[in-house]
Amino acid sequence: MSKWMKGIKIDAQENLNSRDKKWRDSQYLDTWVNTIQRWLSMKGIRLESKEALEFIGFKLQGSALTTYNHHLIKEKDKASFFSFMLVLREFLIPSTSKDLLWKEWEAASPNKDGRHMGIKTFANWLEELQIKLIDKDGNQCISEEVKHRKFLKHLPDYMETTLVPQRLDSWTFNDLVKKAESYEAA
Repeated sequence: MSKWMKGIKIDAQENLNSRDKKWRDSQYLDTWVNTIQRWLSMKGIRLESKEALEFIGFKLQGSALTTYNHHLIKEKDKASFFSFMLVLREFLIPSTSKDLLWKEWEAASPNKDGRHMGIKTFANWLEELQIKLIDKDGNQCISEEVKHRKFLKHLPDYMETTLVPQRLDSWTFNDLVKKAESYEAA
């Protein structure tokens, strides 16, 4: 840990209570796990150590804690932080979670419940879905080009007919969103 970090108190991540629905979201769980890993590393605890595995037990509540205790009994000396994270993920995240994300991608539109959500909000939603939709190897399923095309396809007609001919290959997604926002503001 660097000198400047020693004086900063950083609390460990919130406790995971498996009764709360937010833990069924793979992105939420992954963010929590990554934060726990960073916190342990900053405290000088190796993720491969028994201390890391023991620590995680104090961050669990409800049936997640029961699953943890069962994992320790079942795996005995083979139990590790990483092996438990896989068990926890399988326990919490519904097997249909990816199917629901794909349905969300397919249905994504700037109009939700009959109301226009705005260009920026729609763009952020597409970015979030792109991040969440990963294959079994952890790679993104949605390419930048596919995201660009989905965004353009769902713009109001007047924007699409003006923006598509102007669009340059060098434009990033953010460039495209900014142009569309300028049309929306006009």
